[in-house]
Parts: sequence; structure tokens; C-alpha cells
Amino acid sequence: MVMRYLGARSIKLASNPIRTRLITPRPAFYVPRRFAGDDIQKKDIEAGESVDANETGVIEKDDQETMLYFDHVLPFRSSIWDVRQWISYVIVSDKRPEAIQSHVMKLANPEENGSVSIPGLEITKLVPIKRDGGAFVKFKVPPNYTVSELNSKIQQNTVKESKHGLLNWITQSAAFPVKGVPWIEDLRRFPNRTIKVKFTGPALSEEELYSLFRRYGTIYDIKPASEEDKKATVIFRSFRGAICSKNCITGMKLNDTTLHIQYEKYNSKNVLIDWLVNHTRIAIPLILAVLATLAVVIFDPIREFCIENKITNKFILSKKNSVVKWVNDLTNTTISSFQKLIGQDAKGGPRRGLWSERLDIVKELKLWIEENVNTFIIVRGPRGTGKHELVMQHALHDRDNILYIDCDKLVKSRTDSQFISNAAHEVGYFPVFPWLNSFSNVIDLGVQGLTGQKSGFAESKDVQFRNILSSVLIAVRNISLSGYKAIIGSGENATPVKEEDFLQQHPEKKPVIVIDRFSTTNKSESNAFVYKELADWTAMLISMNLAHVIFLTEDVGTSQFLSESLPDQVFKTIGLSDASHESAKSYVLGQLQDDNVADTSDDENLQEKKLDAVKLHSISKDLDKALGPIGGRMLDLQAFVRRVKSGEAPLEALDRMVSQTAEQITQIFLSKDQGMKNAQAWELMKLLAENEEVSFKKLIYNPLFKSAPESGLIELERNGLIGISRDRGIMDKIVPAKPIYRAAFQNLVKDQSVSKVLETAYLLKIISAETQKIQKFEEEVQKLSYFANERAFRGRLSYLADKIDLSNENIIKAEAAIKAFSK
Repeated sequence: MVMRYLGARSIKLASNPIRTRLITPRPAFYVPRRFAGDDIQKKDIEAGESVDANETGVIEKDDQETMLYFDHVLPFRSSIWDVRQWISYVIVSDKRPEAIQSHVMKLANPEENGSVSIPGLEITKLVPIKRDGGAFVKFKVPPNYTVSELNSKIQQNTVKESKHGLLNWITQSAAFPVKGVPWIEDLRRFPNRTIKVKFTGPALSEEELYSLFRRYGTIYDIKPASEEDKKATVIFRSFRGAICSKNCITGMKLNDTTLHIQYEKYNSKNVLIDWLVNHTRIAIPLILAVLATLAVVIFDPIREFCIENKITNKFILSKKNSVVKWVNDLTNTTISSFQKLIGQDAKGGPRRGLWSERLDIVKELKLWIEENVNTFIIVRGPRGTGKHELVMQHALHDRDNILYIDCDKLVKSRTDSQFISNAAHEVGYFPVFPWLNSFSNVIDLGVQGLTGQKSGFAESKDVQFRNILSSVLIAVRNISLSGYKAIIGSGENATPVKEEDFLQQHPEKKPVIVIDRFSTTNKSESNAFVYKELADWTAMLISMNLAHVIFLTEDVGTSQFLSESLPDQVFKTIGLSDASHESAKSYVLGQLQDDNVADTSDDENLQEKKLDAVKLHSISKDLDKALGPIGGRMLDLQAFVRRVKSGEAPLEALDRMVSQTAEQITQIFLSKDQGMKNAQAWELMKLLAENEEVSFKKLIYNPLFKSAPESGLIELERNGLIGISRDRGIMDKIVPAKPIYRAAFQNLVKDQSVSKVLETAYLLKIISAETQKIQKFEEEVQKLSYFANERAFRGRLSYLADKIDLSNENIIKAEAAIKAFSK
């Protein structure tokens, strides 16, 4: 039976001491066991334990052995992240026990350097302590030596041997006899200059502690134990003194007192961190400013490079890349044939696919860019007139320095993060961190709570968008000035050249900025500020003569809107309209002929060519009838050509396009319950099905448009159902948004099954509107009923009565029409 002391309490271990240890609650002051008891060893043998407690717990010795602790065998570790020990393994030391044992033997029993050798000295056990950088070594006491004599000679030899050699002088080793019972553990208790001494029994005085610990190193301070807490603190000047004293004295027994030593938990206190924590009002804005500066220094050059690559495609595989050319020659495949395969035949694109009027527009656009004078161009036309195709695929097909920005992708972004991502993607701004927008708002709120003021770290999306455009401006300037030299020639022939002169002489160096779907009417959108920011940004580019700018828009008021940003600039404007019937027919036939010639390029296929010619002749007969309803809208003509190429007859293609358009109109404007908007849309469809255009002056007398005619028409125009021509800013004529819409309107009106449903819904809206009017009139009549005999109110009452009768007649007519439909 073994007695174990735990402070002032003692616990008697049963026959199974490990189980008793597990189920016994630990007191507040817990002292680990310092030796492997006979009972534990016995249980280990009975259980067949492969790991001996002597290897992981304590080290014991007999009377014929002595044990010393050798310091500085390895570098010690002061934390988990300390890499000095690993570096020493790589550069100098060997971590194998054999190497450490050889090193210790040279220190304890050297054969030269004037030290006294010890005959018959033998190491019986060596336990390295990697964390502390030392090792416990057991020596067998040779004959004619006592333990004290042997320890003294080993210490003297170690001191003398450590002074020889540069490395030994830097890491001078020392040997100390082990007076206690060392406990070998691998807990995360890293060395510290401060050690805690716990006493089991009476505490030692300050003088006794100094006498006991001074031999291991210089002591800065000693804090003796108090009566309540039997713990003393010893602070050494160096880690070495604390490490040696901990390993040599722990478990030592003096009279009735046992000493247990542990390292003080190391709490590093950084002066800078402490100042930052205690001065948040200054520190947090300062940290944010430093982070913002680092972000600018690191990321801005990367972003400018990515933007330049987006504009110039310098590092993107293209037909101008030598590797791609080699692959094309090897596989007998060209970029143009691949583009034709996917329906993007760019080769020869500028020479075909346009009627004569648009070929002239393309030539004019190219001439304006080459002239390099006030290249602020506005291309205006209704939706579907092919503005994008005309500019990108025909006018600018041979340029490499183009930046295309689609305003719709920016304006229709739902969240701020999505807006920043879309804006960055449009211009090639990378890397971008959209999540920082939300994170910075949280930081701003936290800083405001701590300091009472906002940090300014959070930026609104318009400010971030402005920063993105600023980076694009720098990239555009770098591209425009590529190849610029301030001085041309050398010596007496040296001629200074200004940047303005260089840009004026080299218009091909300047990128072309294409702003598509630019609008001045979508001011209700949450991201409508994009239009103003783009206008101001492009105005800056033009004023600095760094780029050519082309706006693609549907709005008539774009020129006036842009003139606010660039008031002294004369804009060059191009208006696109629908093609005439002859131009549309020529365009369609040209597309079909080009396709047939491409499919039969060999002279051997003459019969197929003849068949194609016969087929084209049969198609041209019905082409006039088909193109009449379709009109000259570019997108509709392209859709018609695709259908004919797929094998459909012209009239069949027309019918399917009209049916598809009618279905789209029904789903967008009539299927959803939008109140009076549905009734107004259906009323306009009926009027435009009968007439090519409707006068605004006549429409304002329609009951559905009397209250607010302009607001309803503007909403339908914005949604793409109708087009409105204006005379000096005043609405004049209402026409379908596209020519094919009129055929779709007629299709819906003539289809009895559909028109009855739509007309019934329309009449119900009429009844509802007239009923609301009657209720409003009746309320006013009720208020005036008290003055019915008054002569001054008779006229008003008569007017209200007429209005009620008129609305009632409209309700009766609508109900009669609904009844007729039901029959």
C-alpha cells in the first residue's frame, strides 16, 4: 500500500490504484505523482503494458548510479511556433539519442583539453528533454569513486570542455546533479524565466530559496509563499537557470517539505498591442488607414494590369497569337471557320450583312475615329435595330483595344455586392472583394459604437464604382501612351514631343469605349446613378483626349443629358431606323445567298447550286408578303433568316413569328393583374390593329386615358409595347414598338377564343373604373344634399347627375357586351 500526499489531505490507494485515482475527485491543489510505485509497475506487468511508466513518468536510480542534468544539449522551445530547435537539427545537431549520448560523454569524460578523465565511466540511461533542450543522464559509479566525487568531476569536465570551440562557447553546456525525483512529461508547459515552487509541508523562507536556486543562475526576484497559498515565485535572469532548477530540484524533499516546480504560464505582453487596445479611437482608424494603403499598393497595379488585358486582349489566345496560328496550321482549322460553325462568322462581316444605308454609316463611324476630332459619338435607334451589331461587328471588328460596358448588367443588379461584381467584370477589375462591402458596414457600426464616430471605412456603392472607373482611366491612359517618348531623336536632332501631340497623331493607340444600353429615362432604378457616373467619366476621357467614346442608346434625350457633363462638346449623332422594304429584302436574300455559296464552295457541286438557285427563286416569291408584316427591324430580320435557313417557308416562318410575338405580348402585358394598365394595353392593341398609328390628341378623350394619359403611355413605352414620336417634346403619334407587333395585335384581335377572354377582362376593368367614379360622385352628392334647394349648388348637382348617368350607361354597355360574349 502506497501513501500519496495531496496538500494537507492523504488518500489511501486500494489494490487497484489507477481506478482509485480516476474515480477520486481532484482537490484544488493537485500534485502529480513523482515516482512509479511498485503497485503501478505490478499492474503494468500483469496487463502486458508495452510502454513502461519509467519512460513516460519518472526516472529511478539505484545506489550504484548517479543522475545529472545536462543543459544546452539542444535548443529549448519557448512556444509551439519556436523553430530554433528544428533549425539546429538541420544545420548542426543530430536529434538521435546516440548522437546526444556521444556529445554528453565527450563533455563528461573528455580525453584531452586538460580535463581529468574518469576511467570506467559508463552511461546507463539517457533521457533527452527536447522541450527544455537538455537531457537526464544516469552514470554507473566507477570503483574507487563516491557519488559526490563523480558528480563534482563531471561538472568540472563539462565546464572546461564547453569553453572550447565557437559553438560550445555560444551554447555553453553545464551539468547539475539531480537532487529531486524528475518527472518526465510532455505537457504544453513551455520554459519561462519565472518558476512556481509549490510546497507539500512547511514552506521555505526567502533566504532558503535563494540558497537553493542561486547555483543555477542569476535571480532577479523571489516572492516567498504566503500562509494562505503555499506557492513561491522565483524569477531568473535567463531561461537556463529556470530550466535547470526545475529539472534538478522538482520532487526534492527537505525535512518534511517536498518541492514541486512548474514553469509560470508565459503571457507575452506587447507594448504596441497594449497601446492599440487601450486607444481604440486612434488605433482603429489608423489600422484601417494602413490596411487601405497596403491594399492600394498591392492590388491596384494588379487591377490596372487586368483592365489593360481586358481592353487589349494581349494575353488572351486569339488569331494573332503565334501558338494559335501554329495549331490552326497543324489542324487545318481557322478561327473564322470555327466562328462560322457557332454562328459568329466574322470574316467578311463588314462587307456583307448590311444594306447600303448602313454600309455608309459604318464608313462614317470609321472615318470619325480616324479623324480623331471630338470622337464623342452617339448611336441612337429603337430597340432591335441592330446598334450593337453595327458598331461591334462591323465598325470596330478590326480593332483590338475596345472596352465594352453594358449598362443593363449594372443597373439591374439586385444587391450591392452583385453590383460591384458586375461592374468589376465589365471592365476587368480584378481582384475584387464584394463581401467587403457588407463586412465594412459591420466594422463601421462597431467603430462607431466604440469611438462614437464613423471610421469612414465603409463606402457606398457609387463611391466604389467611381473608384473602379478611376482605375480604368489610369489603364486607358497607359494604353493610349504606349510607345510615347518625350524626346524623339538624339543630340542636335532631339525634338520634344508633348503627350497631347502624340495622342493627336496616333488615334489608333487610343481605346474605343462603347457604352451600350445607355438610358436617361430609368431614373427610378436603384442603380440609376450609373448613367451619370459614366457620363462624367467619359467626359473626362474626352477632355483628356485619351479615348474614343461611343454611346448606344434608345432615348432621344441622351444628347441633352450628356451635354450636362460635357457642355462645350459637339456630339456626333447617328440615327438608326428600320430598313425600307427593298433594303430588308436585299438583306435577307444576301444572307441566304451567302449561306448557299458557303455550303457549295466546290465547282463539282453545280447541280446543288442550281437547286439552291431554284429554292431561292421560290422563296423570293413569298418574300414580299412575309416581309411586309415583319418590317425592317434588324433583330426580326435575323430571326426570319434563321427560320428560313432551317427549312421553313417564308409565310410559315412569318406565322410562327407572329404567334410567338403574340404569346409574348399576352404574357407580359395581359396575363398579370396590373389594374388599369392591362385595360390600357388592350385598348391600344385594338386601336393599333386597325391603324398604323394613333394620334395622342384623340387618345386623351378615351375614358381609360383621361385621368393621366402621359403616365400610362410612358410606362407602356418603357416596357416596350409602343413607340411614341414627339413634336418639340410633346407626344404626337403612338405606333407599335416593332413593326411585327402590329401583326401580333391583329392576330390577338382576330382570334375569337383569345379576344373574348381579353375583351371580357377589359370590360370588367371598365365596369370597375366606372363604378369607382359613381361612388366618388355619390359621395359628393351626399355632401351637397343639405344644400339641394340652394340655387348656388344646383349646377354642381346637375353636373354630378350627368356624370353618374354617363358612367351608368358605360356600365350597362359593358355588361351587355359581356353577356353577348357569354352567348
